Parts: sequence; C-alpha cells; structure tokens
Amino acid sequence: MSSPQRVLVTGSRGKVGRHVVAALVAAGFDVRATDIARPVYDADDSNAVPYVQADLTDAGDAFAVVRDVDAVVHTAGIPEPTKNVAHVVFATNTQSTFNVIEAMQARGIRRLINLSSDSVSGMTWAHRPFVGSFCPIDESHPDLAHDAYGMSKRVTELLCDGFVARAEKGASAVSIRPTWVLTPETYAANLRPFFDDPDLPSAVFWAYIDVRDLAELVVACVRTPTPGHEVVYAAAADNIGGRDLLASVARLHPEVELRPVSRVDASGIDSSKATRLFDWTPSRSWRDHLAPDGTPFSHPAP
Repeated sequence: MSSPQRVLVTGSRGKVGRHVVAALVAAGFDVRATDIARPVYDADDSNAVPYVQADLTDAGDAFAVVRDVDAVVHTAGIPEPTKNVAHVVFATNTQSTFNVIEAMQARGIRRLINLSSDSVSGMTWAHRPFVGSFCPIDESHPDLAHDAYGMSKRVTELLCDGFVARAEKGASAVSIRPTWVLTPETYAANLRPFFDDPDLPSAVFWAYIDVRDLAELVVACVRTPTPGHEVVYAAAADNIGGRDLLASVARLHPEVELRPVSRVDASGIDSSKATRLFDWTPSRSWRDHLAPDGTPFSHPAP
C-alpha cells in the first residue's frame, strides 16, 4: 500500500483552515499545518496534526515550512478588508501567496489549492456598490474588483497562473472562490437580517456556503488531478431564505440578466464547474440550522 499523500495546510487555525485540516485527516491524508497563531506547547488536541508557527509574508518562514509535501492548501491570509488597513490586507494576501509559490517551485511541489474569493468578481466589498452583470454568477463573469481584498485575491490567481506556466514538470493549481462562509455557530446571527428584511440586498444574490462543504471541496481538489490552473466558485445549492431567486432578482435588480437555474431557490452563484471537475456537490443548507422564519433550532443538524 502506498503512503498517504502529504498535504500542508496554511492558515490552519483559521475558520476555513481548521475545517480543511479535519476533512483531510478524515479522508486519510498525512496532514501538516502552519499558521501565524502561537503554538500550544503542552499536550493538547491541537497537536494531533504536526504544527509549526510561521509568518508566510516572510520568505524565510515560507521556505522553512513549505517542504516535504506533495501538495499545499493555501488558506492563510486576511479574510476580509474591514478590520485591517487596506495596504496590510493587500500586502499580506499577495506576499504570502507569492512566498508559498516560490517555496513550492524551489522544492518541486506541484499541486496547489489556493483559497481565493468570490470578491474577485468585485461586488462584495465594492466602494461603489454594484451587483453582478447576470444571475447566477459563474466563472465567465468579469473580474471587477477595485477594493484591496478583492484585488489581492485576483493577484493570487495570477500568481497561480505564473506557477503553472513556469513549472517544468506539470505543476497544477485550483483557485476556489468561496462565497460567504458560514459555520454552524454563525448561521443564526449572520443571517438574521435577511429574515427580518426579505428585500435586504446581497451583492452576490444571497449566496453562501457551509464551511464543511467547502472543506470537502478542498479534499476533492487535492484528490482529483486537473491540469493547468482551474478557477471554480463554491456556494451552497440554495440561497439565504430560500427565496425564488430569479423572481427576487427581477424585482430588486431589473437591470440584471437572468439565466437558467436548476431549482427555484437556487444560489446566486453557480458552482456547477466545481461539480463537473471534482464530483463535488454541496449538501448543507441554512435549513439545517434555522426555521423558515430564521429562528434557530435547539438542536441543529450535524
């Protein structure tokens, strides 16, 4: 029997990273972890996976930890632009990705899963708010980001293009563009405003994704080889509140082109490319945690 594939997860203590680590371990991968957070030096559950503290904006740190693995899942970075100054958001996300890729290139590591963002499309953190050109949004939508976060994620995708283009032995990458990532603990508070005001607008047409579904997509991307650099969106199958998507968009955004959907309450983001490439289907919904009026269940679904 061959040895388990070795995978390094950056940003392993973050919201997405820690779920990715758990999903990879459950799938049988040999997982190593790194983040900027302080290690726990005593016996602790957090030490079940080998962990090294590193600041990936420092090239020396990146070269020290990005080694002796078969693939890297890069989730490290600042996850949104409202709690850090703009230049720090942009510099952190782009420099860390550049350093990781440089280390991968030097070490001969040929598979990269890059956590990008739906913010590359431009709507989510726009300084001058706008909505998508068509609904549901997919990979053919133009990249219109003008904010520090969205632009930083767009640059990470360009860095993935460069990684693949210059590699001598078939390097490949997948950039996943998740929409709003929710955890079981955050559904009720985050989604409450959309139930209080059904007409509350959403830059990406009420799309969201459960962090566990996102982690399962990452596992599928590691497990399933694809050539070149693929970019895929990731969203739940339904939308927040279960609204009639096209009817709601037609009423609130009549200027938006409407495209076919597979279900009435479809997501405002089309993840079918991820399904085609990686045989991944999101299975979790806000309905597992909230009643139709947004009231949380006492015992939400696992």
